[in-house]
Amino acid sequence: MVLNLKSYKEVKNYFVKNKLKNVVLFSQARSGSTFVTKALSEYLEFDQNKIFPEEYFIGKHYSYLKFFIKKNNNFFCNTNEFVYRRTKFNNKNTLFLYLHRNPEEILRSYEKAKKNNYYLGWNELYERYKKFYPEIDQNLDVCNFNHLIWEKQIKYFEHALTLSFDSFKNHKDFLEDRSEIKTLKQTNSKLNMKNKINFNLVQKIYFFIRRKIDSRKKSLKNY
Repeated sequence: MVLNLKSYKEVKNYFVKNKLKNVVLFSQARSGSTFVTKALSEYLEFDQNKIFPEEYFIGKHYSYLKFFIKKNNNFFCNTNEFVYRRTKFNNKNTLFLYLHRNPEEILRSYEKAKKNNYYLGWNELYERYKKFYPEIDQNLDVCNFNHLIWEKQIKYFEHALTLSFDSFKNHKDFLEDRSEIKTLKQTNSKLNMKNKINFNLVQKIYFFIRRKIDSRKKSLKNY
């Protein structure tokens, strides 16, 4: 199977045509997801109070995002985690996107981060997922490996597309020259981090128990 890359304009056409309500953007670190989350959510005309970038889900158990998707409507969210559990999130009202960026560009971003002292161990994180997919060439770099994981997963979703990062290169806010940027986020457009994710007490207790149980197993599958 070869991934069929879609432009952000094609994504909007699909989203509108199928009368969908939500977007979940799967990505990997350094793939441009911060910029894409802001640019695409605006292009799809989402309410700014319904946009949830990756920071909302960092370090959470996968059931947290699963409940969030089930409980809410008219939202746009992004996550760089839950690689193994993505297929558990399928929802008929939701468009699931995977952000595809040239692996060489992502790897160069890793090296830039190391040089400028904001590297957060992304290569080592994704390397740990390889053992769950022994049928994929274990010698591949993590960026290509992640693309192949999505290639296996996309068929499990009712509505899923692979979004081309390159399609944003003609977007009005895209920064062609990033050589002077030496910070973690390669965008000068800030995302709203004041939005609230509300769960009732029973759900919060459930998340706490699930995390405690699965943490003992020390498995990355659920995170």
